[in-house]
Amino acid sequence: MRKLVAAIAVVSGLALAACQTAAPPSLNLNTSVALNTIYGIENAYGVAVNAANAYKALPLCRTGTEPGAANICARRSVIERVQAAMRKARLAVNNLVALQKAYPSVDITNALSAARSALIGVQQVLISGAQ
Repeated sequence: MRKLVAAIAVVSGLALAACQTAAPPSLNLNTSVALNTIYGIENAYGVAVNAANAYKALPLCRTGTEPGAANICARRSVIERVQAAMRKARLAVNNLVALQKAYPSVDITNALSAARSALIGVQQVLISGAQ
C-alpha cells in the first residue's frame, strides 16, 4: 500500500512539474512604468537591470541550438548586446540624475529623452533574445 501511495505521489509530482514551464525574462517598459519623469526613468532602469540579470542567469545555449519553449537558454551574443545596452542606459540615467541635481531649474527634456531611448534599447535587445 505504501508503495502504491509513493508511486501515485511521484506520478502526480511529475505531472505537476510538467505544467510549470520556465520562460525567458520579458521586459515591457511601456506598461511597467511611466517614462516621462526622472523617477519613472529611475524605476525603469531598475526594471531593466532585473530583466538583464535574469536573462544573464539563464544557462547558455549549446552550439547549434536555439532558445525556445523546450530549450530555455541565453545566447552569448544577446548577453553581450544586453551588457552594451545596459552600459549606455546606466550612463544616460546617471547623466539625467546628475543634471537634475546640479541644475534643478534647467529643462531636462533632452536628457530625459536620451535616457528613455537607452532604456527602450535595452528592452529591444532583451525582446530579440527571447525569440
